[in-house]
Amino acid sequence: MKVLIYDIKRFAIHDGPGIRTTIFFKGCPLGCWWCHNPESRKDEIEHTKKINRLDSKSFTVETQTGEYRSVGNLMTEIRKEKVFMDESGGGVTLSGGEPFLYYEFVEELLDVLKLENIHTAIDTTGYASEKIFSQVAPKTDLFLYDLKYMDDDLHLKFTGVSNKLILKNLEYLHNKQIPVIIRYPLIPGINDDDNILQMKNYLLNKCPEFKEIHILPYHNIAAHKYLQFGVENKMQHQPEPSKKQINDVRIVFEDAGFKVKIGG
Repeated sequence: MKVLIYDIKRFAIHDGPGIRTTIFFKGCPLGCWWCHNPESRKDEIEHTKKINRLDSKSFTVETQTGEYRSVGNLMTEIRKEKVFMDESGGGVTLSGGEPFLYYEFVEELLDVLKLENIHTAIDTTGYASEKIFSQVAPKTDLFLYDLKYMDDDLHLKFTGVSNKLILKNLEYLHNKQIPVIIRYPLIPGINDDDNILQMKNYLLNKCPEFKEIHILPYHNIAAHKYLQFGVENKMQHQPEPSKKQINDVRIVFEDAGFKVKIGG
């Protein structure tokens, strides 16, 4: 079995504990307006042109995004970094895109990683059927779980899908006592203000054991990718949050007893 991978990031330090190798799966069921990896959206190989600059000269190069990989092929890459994982308490993070699009492959990879005593994490939107989610979830050590918007109508507007399944899967993880770090992308004027309080109250009431949250401030450094991949950029005029805005959100969660980290 092979699936489409668009990147492998070595020595990753923002995708879970320790030094990690992060595997990026290509394809996502969501269409978040603020997505910083638009190249991850389509579950197909994409050929694009990219302009590189050297001093005062510019030149165009053709690029391929996406490559089919097997579990064995990925394990060959992962084992090269195992000494750094072991020494730092790190491991492997499956990201995307959305890893659950390839749940059978993910399940097989997690089984192999477990046999080799490698810590695993899944960075997910949480948007997967309950059956698939409950089949795969117990095989991983940690979830990095996106919470974007608590209002279902606004979640649908800004991501293209309802959040009902996402919240149900999060509550499943809580009930099964599977470790979770919440990831909240902070976009000023879109999912701050009331959404922050709603998120805080939801977590305290429905998932009180999940007390770590990473605030991911919006940034526009991916604007060039939207041009490269021909994806509409609905956030091209969106301001980034100020230090005060970020700090105000941090205080809300810290005062409620959460461990807060800015960034992944």
